Amino acid sequence: MKIDRQKFFAAYEAAFGAISKPERRAGLDALLGAAEGDPQITDLRWLAYMLATVKHECADRWLPIEEFGKGQGRPYGKPVTVTDPATGKQFTNAYYGRGYVQLTWVDNYRTFGGKLNNRLLYEPQLALDDVVAYKIMSLGMRQGSFTGVGLSKYINAGKCDYVNARRIINGTDQAQTIAGYATKLEAILRASVVASTDGVPNLPQPQPSTGGARFTVTAGSLNVRSGPGGSNPTVAGSPLAKGVVVTGVADQDGWKQISAPVSGWVSAQFLQPADALVPA
Repeated sequence: MKIDRQKFFAAYEAAFGAISKPERRAGLDALLGAAEGDPQITDLRWLAYMLATVKHECADRWLPIEEFGKGQGRPYGKPVTVTDPATGKQFTNAYYGRGYVQLTWVDNYRTFGGKLNNRLLYEPQLALDDVVAYKIMSLGMRQGSFTGVGLSKYINAGKCDYVNARRIINGTDQAQTIAGYATKLEAILRASVVASTDGVPNLPQPQPSTGGARFTVTAGSLNVRSGPGGSNPTVAGSPLAKGVVVTGVADQDGWKQISAPVSGWVSAQFLQPADALVPA
């Protein structure tokens, strides 16, 4: 998997505006490089949601950062003393948010220090290293290490629920905002992923059950939801106007999953095969 940087940054700035500082652009470039070398990112939409999370958690800096306020007034902001069993040496640290996804709490630092076989528990500032921060994010979001649920629960061959994917990190806090970022980033990535590199396959996409058939919206205003059912929240880019052509990729209980012009689910009763419509 290789991302054409010129295409990516041109599309990114068209969607979100210019990146204000060179170090932020360099940080985003480094993130893309890490993703290119990560064979565990098996779905382009996973990467879109990871980038959307970083965009929010790091306040558009595209760099691993310390939590604003350093956990002041929060339980995880209080100093904790831990002992290195190998040396008997004690370390006192506050385990507030650090990194791309704002790792908090001493137990999480201990867990990821073990997963990465490093001294994160004793030296929590390691979470500010971009390589370490990426590994924490990739492992945690894929494996569900932060909250018990991972990317595959919400983004898989059968659905793409960018809204509820926020539960991977922090409940539903700012879920709609981050889902909107992810929708745009997915489109940007699709336009800029150009080839595979040795040992790293192109990111596979959902296999369409309808051959990627095209449908025309027949309702005056059609909501696009995060899952199949009217109780699911609408996604960024909803509603669709009458006459918009969408691409269907899956069916479930009278609902159709679409991949374009936005990702989500719509009621199939308000769609008609595009080639069935004859101009008046």
